[in-house]
Amino acid sequence: MEIQRGLNLGYGLSRVVFGMVATSMPRKLGRTWIGDDADTPGATVVLRALGVRDIALGAGTVVGALGDDADLWLATCVLADLGDVAGTISGRNELPENGVKTTVVLAGMGALAGIALLADADLQRQRAQH
Repeated sequence: MEIQRGLNLGYGLSRVVFGMVATSMPRKLGRTWIGDDADTPGATVVLRALGVRDIALGAGTVVGALGDDADLWLATCVLADLGDVAGTISGRNELPENGVKTTVVLAGMGALAGIALLADADLQRQRAQH
């Protein structure tokens, strides 16, 4: 269970770091994802909001991991990442090709990591019951 807690903490902290980067450098992060549109004031606001979202999700995951109850936060992170993938794919014709690929891969990996952590926690609970 200690390994699971450490993995959950690392996952949560990585989201906090991503959120801090997004809030402090929204244009730089955004150019990778949405191209030159990241330089518009509206995009900057949305990218900062995305960063705050990830700080909140990551902090919740960390707190949940410290209390041995990160599952709801992990599931919420997975849904957020899948939303980023779906939103990026739906707008792929208006976005830079490299940004689409990068975002789909990174957000998809985040979702898969969360799913793996949830599956491992469930497996550990099942083993503990036997």
